[in-house]
Amino acid sequence: MWKIRDLKKKARGTFKRNYVGIVITCFIAAVVMGSFINPLKEVRTIKDTYFDQLNGTVLFAENHNSDMSNTEVVDNFLGKSGEESERAQHWTRGVLSVFAKNTEGAGNFVYGVLNSINQIVFNDRVSAGVTIAIGSLIYLLIAILFTKVLLIGLYRYLLEIRVYTGTRISRILFPWSVKKALHIAWVMFVRSVYSLLWCLTIVGGFIKIYSYKLVPMIIAENPELSAKEAIKLSEDMMKGYKWRAFLIDLSFIGWDILNILTLQILGVFFLEPYKRMTTVELYMTLREKAKERDIENADRLCDKLLESEVTSGIYPINEYFITVPKGKKWILEDYERDYGLSSLILIFFTFAMIGWLWEVLLFLFTRGEFINRGTSHGPWLPIYGVGGTVVLIVLKKFRNKPWLTFLLSMVLCGVIEYFTSLILEKVQGMRWWDYSGYFMNFQGRICLEGLAVFALGGCAAVYLVAPSLDHLFCKIPMKIKKIICVVLVVLFVVDMAYSAFVPNIGEGITDNDVARIEIKKSDVLIASDFLLI
Repeated sequence: MWKIRDLKKKARGTFKRNYVGIVITCFIAAVVMGSFINPLKEVRTIKDTYFDQLNGTVLFAENHNSDMSNTEVVDNFLGKSGEESERAQHWTRGVLSVFAKNTEGAGNFVYGVLNSINQIVFNDRVSAGVTIAIGSLIYLLIAILFTKVLLIGLYRYLLEIRVYTGTRISRILFPWSVKKALHIAWVMFVRSVYSLLWCLTIVGGFIKIYSYKLVPMIIAENPELSAKEAIKLSEDMMKGYKWRAFLIDLSFIGWDILNILTLQILGVFFLEPYKRMTTVELYMTLREKAKERDIENADRLCDKLLESEVTSGIYPINEYFITVPKGKKWILEDYERDYGLSSLILIFFTFAMIGWLWEVLLFLFTRGEFINRGTSHGPWLPIYGVGGTVVLIVLKKFRNKPWLTFLLSMVLCGVIEYFTSLILEKVQGMRWWDYSGYFMNFQGRICLEGLAVFALGGCAAVYLVAPSLDHLFCKIPMKIKKIICVVLVVLFVVDMAYSAFVPNIGEGITDNDVARIEIKKSDVLIASDFLLI
């Protein structure tokens, strides 16, 4: 018969060998799962969703008899005052400012987003009760489809790292990597329903907590098992061991008290990871016993790679008994290609013209008038061309990592936009754009909202637009392509030289909210400055 102290000793050994990785993954899981589950506690009873406790207003009806807007009713429902902080009062422009102000007002991300959509799309006409109901449903779906699935990913990581000390933290995404996330979500949902129903009995809930204790580890090992099979297997494996599992939990009571005294700090850096690893060791011990007893479906626990000796390597994914289906290739163009000089020149002008067309049409639809945007007079906005081509050239070795390309595109475009604005103000004495009032802006020269759009545009340029354009440009005879490039470059240089002395200014171009700075006449033209504009 195995002893509790031996089982916990094995857990401590694994924890000691892989302390940093285990603490980080357990912390990530705790934060993510807690962030989505805890807000459910803020949602009051169904009765309260029909009547606002503050003024008796029926929330599912329009608030005709109340001075509060639907958004303010939601904020009060969540126990928030809805008052803006001094910081939020400066967020007056942009879509992200609306989201940020509502999130801070509600003190809740999901309800902040719902309030923002209500204001932007529906002009705050959606009643507060509908917003609250939708928010509650979203939290329920997140809990079912994500948080419980992430728990399986955590246990998969812990199962692997007890043997393979080189296991990467990314293995916490195991359910999604094997394309079994929806099935796992269903299994965990069924387990939760069973547990809830047993809790309606006097002692059944307490017993079944331990009967179903091994389901997450079982599914982490073999995600192809059905909910019925996993639950039945857990019950059979725990038969005769539920009391000992209870004693294991009881053995941590001293640590639990100490955790309270340390304001939960001990739990983050030691206790919770220690408990998780002990549960994993309990599973592996009972897994071995189940095979010895030849219980039903014990042969389905067939990942023999988890039984290996401790090694410094990583889990050999290619030897996993489940074949992972290949994902669909969404990008058909060869985005890792090299671009010739002529193609880069044409791509630069294409991006610059697309940027000009985008801003002109934006003002045409919002103001109903044609406004030639930019510092120059030609049909191009060079900052778009520079941003697109720089992303193509500088980030070439990161193209196989889209998420990194996105982040680096944001940084590069931010640097280009910031210094372009700075140079223009120093040389020409005025600003062509100003982000003051936008959420997370810096000196009014750049803002998070704009950088996010530029980063998305950079990714679109790298993976879709530039490869397609290059494919098209390669069909143009080289002689004709060179002529086109020369003509465009000459026109561009002439325009930049003329615009240096006679910049494009006026209403809709330089009429920013900041105080005007008188145009300074510059005797010297720094051509390199204006090639970036």
